Amino acid sequence: MIHLRKALPLLALGLGLGCGGASQTGQGAGPTGPVSTQQRIVNINPVDLGVCFQQAPALPEKINSEVLTGLLVAARPFVMECLVDPKNRGPADETDLALKTTLSGGKLAHAITGQNITPAGEQCIKAAVDKFTATAPDWEKKAGAASNVTAEVQYKHIASVMPSVKMGVGEGSDVAGTIRLAQGSFCDCYAPWKSADPVVLTAQVKLTQAGAPAVTIKPPTDPNGTQVATCLQPKVAALPLKTTSTELTVPYTFMFLSSAKDGLFQGAPPPIAFAQYELARNQRLAAGVIAMGARTQAAEAYDALVNKYKKDTASVTVEQLKNGCAALTQADDAYLAALQKQLELEQSAVAMFTDFAGKDAAWVPVKDATQGNVDVTKKDIENGKKFKEADLAACPKVK
Repeated sequence: MIHLRKALPLLALGLGLGCGGASQTGQGAGPTGPVSTQQRIVNINPVDLGVCFQQAPALPEKINSEVLTGLLVAARPFVMECLVDPKNRGPADETDLALKTTLSGGKLAHAITGQNITPAGEQCIKAAVDKFTATAPDWEKKAGAASNVTAEVQYKHIASVMPSVKMGVGEGSDVAGTIRLAQGSFCDCYAPWKSADPVVLTAQVKLTQAGAPAVTIKPPTDPNGTQVATCLQPKVAALPLKTTSTELTVPYTFMFLSSAKDGLFQGAPPPIAFAQYELARNQRLAAGVIAMGARTQAAEAYDALVNKYKKDTASVTVEQLKNGCAALTQADDAYLAALQKQLELEQSAVAMFTDFAGKDAAWVPVKDATQGNVDVTKKDIENGKKFKEADLAACPKVK
């Protein structure tokens, strides 16, 4: 019943957010005087504010393999953020890895296999998953009760179409890359956006061979954005940004997503709105996996009661059977509720992409693919209802 369907392929849809960029303007000395040049800048791409406002989903009392799998699915944004840093990836464009995690006695043990991942990348991913899972409500208590629970999830990062940094392309790109990699340390600046939609901020960084960078950020109309911009300006100016040119002017665009937000952005530029949908849908998928894990536990507990009753009718009361079946149908309801939330998100995304497609035909395949997700989720809901009907039929009948 669980479909861990892949996100829409950014590369195929031409909606990659990995490169980003503008043109830098540099001025150096030539044989007859100053010479101005322009170069394309890479390393401008969105930052997930969920890194700053981490909150793992609520878990059932017992953590089984499905629940742990759901947690690892929910941790995907933080794995992807690790792979933004070039020191965590090899030279290939694609990084494919499998994370096998075992939970026992409150401790997580991770084994990472795959291609194009460096030792530093492995350390980053393991630490990121540990940090994220620890934010689940009552994690210590629930994790401490788990014994040898294992789960495995695969992750894929494509540097050319997903947020990433590549150093050494040019001075301007290195400046942009340094700013992008530093944003995880700017979390205090992003506090106004903890529960509000972020906005795009445009900045200009002017460098010379002497003195600190001159950083200007265009004041946004959003009051929260104004607070963020005011906070960011001195932090960016304090970064170790350098140039060998007489003067280097680098435009930089601060773009944001939020895996911590349970839903879509309103009024965001289409590529940002799309990327936010992917993040939100990933979290809804994770919630569905966790809910199915809770249902599995309830089904196993009820089956154990029924089997015990069949062996010795005096060993189990009818009241225990009724309570066990009630717990199972409640778990059915929780799973159906998770699927319903996923469906609502997908339907809202279809409406959004339909609007985009009316203005730009490139969004038509995105709309159609998302409608396909809606159709599959509806089938999942129907199957979930059938499971509940079967569970109700198995409940004890008391005259």
